[in-house]
Amino acid sequence: MVILRTHQWVNFAAFQLAWLVAVWGASVGLWWFGPVAVAAWVSAYSIWRKCARVEAPLWLGAGLLGAMTDSLLVWSGAMAFPESAGPGFPTTPWMVALWINFAAALRHCMGWLCGRFVLATVFGAIGGPLAYLAGSKFGALEIYSLPAIVVAWLLVMPGLLLIEMKTRSRSGAGSGQSGKLKGASTPGESI
Repeated sequence: MVILRTHQWVNFAAFQLAWLVAVWGASVGLWWFGPVAVAAWVSAYSIWRKCARVEAPLWLGAGLLGAMTDSLLVWSGAMAFPESAGPGFPTTPWMVALWINFAAALRHCMGWLCGRFVLATVFGAIGGPLAYLAGSKFGALEIYSLPAIVVAWLLVMPGLLLIEMKTRSRSGAGSGQSGKLKGASTPGESI
């Protein structure tokens, strides 16, 4: 059975709240709300949880992968951003912030996905497009091809897990524990 600790509930709540703030902000022309909200919660969480302090390479990698993914989706005509969603073509700063937001939750409240490629890919192929659909209902983006977004998430989720694995072992945190970050969960571990 998976049991979430208090810090993981806080991580989950902050992750969800930052998503809501970013999408709502983009939908009403306050696109900068998202990057500010994500930076604020990730910074606060990193101060509170020492294990999160070494995750900047994961956040950067996820931000770059997300920017490339969303750019390809825009260039392919699968989605677009209305003018009110802020500057940037082919993607926007608030969308890149949401990829960083996701990465900041990956080792904590979503730690059960780490190392489980099939489960994470299925989760991504369902959850990713649902988040985009919800964003479109807010008016923060326009979707023209949901199947393209599903395929993108089928491909990107294993990539995110590879970035997570590479940055976990490179961080040096938790040495003597095969690169496991103290306080972060791994597959099969009760979190």
